Amino acid sequence: MRLGWPQHLQASRLLELAQDDQRGLALALMGMALLILLEDLADLES
Repeated sequence: MRLGWPQHLQASRLLELAQDDQRGLALALMGMALLILLEDLADLES
């Protein structure tokens, strides 16, 4: 999956606004977003 930098930033900002009762889900989604970002950066490097 390829996301542009603005899409990565938008995902981070949306997850940052999560309510306290949704914090666990937000952290799990942030982990997935970071994995996608790492894959995209690795693709750009190679």
